[in-house]
Formats: sequence, structure tokens, C-alpha cells
Amino acid sequence: MQQYFIDTIAHMNDQIALNTEQSHHITHVLRMREDDVIRIVDTSSQMYFAHIHIDGKHVFAHIDEMIEDHTKNKVHITLAQGLIKKEKWDFLLQKSAELGVSCILPFISSRTVVKMKDEKADKKRQRYEKILQEACEQCKRSTLVEFQDTVDLKKIKDVEADLKLIAYEDADHQSEHLYQVLQQHKNISSVLVVVGSEGGFSIEEVEQLEASGFIRVSLGARILRAETAAISLINNIAFFYEMVGDQS
Repeated sequence: MQQYFIDTIAHMNDQIALNTEQSHHITHVLRMREDDVIRIVDTSSQMYFAHIHIDGKHVFAHIDEMIEDHTKNKVHITLAQGLIKKEKWDFLLQKSAELGVSCILPFISSRTVVKMKDEKADKKRQRYEKILQEACEQCKRSTLVEFQDTVDLKKIKDVEADLKLIAYEDADHQSEHLYQVLQQHKNISSVLVVVGSEGGFSIEEVEQLEASGFIRVSLGARILRAETAAISLINNIAFFYEMVGDQS
């Protein structure tokens, strides 16, 4: 069943006008018919079933039934991700949204190859947000991913979170395994994870973040690509706190 996000608060029996893009998608791509049922998510993240009314090029959603939401992760996960190449970046955005990440914060570090040009930043951000929204609709989650402006790595230390982690590719005896760290922080509500770009981090950058309260973690013996490391972190963190919540 197709899901759409709307830019207003919905109430039972409301009739909501869908936007032009959504209307076109319903009538010309999905070729839905009068009274077909869709899912609607309003700006309060409340989910509904709705049947559609088609009036020429315009489609309206009549709110029928409230849906209980089971899609939210137990903790708020922010991914601070070093910029990576286009195809990998698009893939990372899509899969992070599917896995329930709450916020994505792109950054530039000393080894970042990809640069965000100011004149293209707004256009790229619109495309990134579209990828995220489509992924959120596809996986039927009730919240959109917050996508923030690109910052320098040094500013990441100011982001608030109950637990702050940095995935470091050169794991050594100073790096705890992710699972060990999570076991020591069972009763939290937010996690910030920092993953480098293709070039990873310099040891100086890692030490600076550690001095600001970040914990260096290992994801195992193998060196993972940037996008793989980020997806692995999000999935493992979400799964761990889901299991902890079920046991409490």
C-alpha cells in the first residue's frame, strides 16, 4: 500500500488535497482508481488509512482510520557521515532511512575527497531530501529523516547525544567492540555515530573527538567501506535497543 507524507495535521474524516506530484503519482504511475486506499502520515507523525477521491488532475485523501505506529526505533540515532561519492552517498541515504535513522549530519574532514560547492548545495540538498522521503514512504515509517547542512568535523563535538561513538577503521587495543559499549549504555534515548569518508580519519581527528567524550568503537576485524560501516552501525544500534526494550 502506497504511503504519502502530507504537510498538515490530519483528523478523522478530513479530506486532504494531495500535492501535484503525489496526485500525478497516484493517477499516472500507480493508476489507482476512485476509493482505492493509501496510507497518510501527517506532520505530527500520525499515520492513517485513507481512501482517495479523484477530481481531474487533483487527488484528495479522505481520512478513514488511525494506524498504530510500530516503525520508530527505541533510540534517536544521528548519523554524522563524512561526504562520499555520489552513488554511494545516495545508497547510504536510502538505506539509512529504511533502517530508521533520525538525523543525518554530513561533514568534511581532512581526508574527505568529495567537496560540496556552495552554488550546488541547495539543489543537491533537495535531491537528498527527495531520496530520503521516498525511502521513508517505501518502508512505511512514520517520520521523515532530518537532513542537516554540511559542517566541518570539528563542529560535530557540539552535537548533543547521550552516547557518542566514532567508528575508526584502524581498530586497536584502545577500540572497544560496538556491542561492548552498547551493553554499558542500556538506558539512553539518543546515540550519535560518526563515520568517516572513503579516506577515513587521521589519528589526530579521532583523538580530538575522544577528548570531547566520543568513544572509539570497532565493528570487527574487517575494514568496511564508509557506507557499509554506517549502515552496519545504524542497524546494530537499532536492533540492540529493540532487544533491550523487549526484555525490560
